[in-house]
Amino acid sequence: MRLVNRLATLLLGCVLLGGGLLLIVEVFAVALHRESVVVDRADWYGTLTSTRLEDPWVRTGVVAAGVLGLLILFGQLVRWKPTRLPTRLADGWHLQRRSVERQLATAANTVPGVESASARVRREGLGWRTRIRAVGDASVGSTVESTIRSELERLGASPDDHVGVHMVRPSGAARAGVPRVEG
Repeated sequence: MRLVNRLATLLLGCVLLGGGLLLIVEVFAVALHRESVVVDRADWYGTLTSTRLEDPWVRTGVVAAGVLGLLILFGQLVRWKPTRLPTRLADGWHLQRRSVERQLATAANTVPGVESASARVRREGLGWRTRIRAVGDASVGSTVESTIRSELERLGASPDDHVGVHMVRPSGAARAGVPRVEG
């Protein structure tokens, strides 16, 4: 989405720059009592004074401009997941968010008593906000958190960054002590 935003900004900037330069040229032509350079002033004035809002092409233009404006606004207001996370290992270095999430899930899976784990990492200011969801007994939650904190430190995150661990009990068959039948 960052690329689309940058291309849209570049396009809008070029249109505004071109329109501004055209306006400057036309103003100088009027000030020097010369013919207009690009825009025929008499036809332009006549068109603007005779056009009514009831005309279908005017309504179409207004609706299209409104829809385009709403799409641009939506694109700017939606919070997109960052693809890169800043690290303290070196100035200007970043880590890929998905790679960090896989590393943290793998680290949580190494804790005895955890069957499976998933991780979500978000940017929070200059730091990271980490959420771990692990399937296992709730008593190993603090062990999972300390393992995740040490892994975050190794990856260059701040020790003050938020780490949330949510332990989920195993599925019903395993919880009841009933052996699993496979096949």
